[in-house]
Amino acid sequence: MVGKLCTVCDEAVSKYKCPKCEAGYCSVGCFRIHKSEPCVSSADRHAAAQSTSVEARKDSAAGGRDANSNDDEDDDEEKQHRLTPEDLQKLDSSIAVKELLADPRTRALLEAVRRDANPTQAIRMHRQRPDFEQLVQAMLDATAGHR
Repeated sequence: MVGKLCTVCDEAVSKYKCPKCEAGYCSVGCFRIHKSEPCVSSADRHAAAQSTSVEARKDSAAGGRDANSNDDEDDDEEKQHRLTPEDLQKLDSSIAVKELLADPRTRALLEAVRRDANPTQAIRMHRQRPDFEQLVQAMLDATAGHR
């Protein structure tokens, strides 16, 4: 039987579970990274999921037209903030970004953002950390001409 992967590094089998949120992790190092981030208990997550589904039902009952127009606005805004192929090439060739991404803790933070239900909020939260903010600034510097 193959176990679940560590939720922090996504490389090793998780041997331990967080007592609060039940997230699996493989080592003390991954536990420290997990512990440095806000942790939500499984009961709180379940309650939040239920309230979200209730809100979604209320929104759909209120009429789909308003929700669709907001979706169109969100799509336009998302397109406006997307990186161009040139910007992606600048990031790919940035030595500063590559050096920062060599740190496993930074990669674990990015993985946490990727997995988060609300990545925008996760980015805001992680920008409080000096190491994550350093990565953000390096990425902004690499794409300085971006819009």
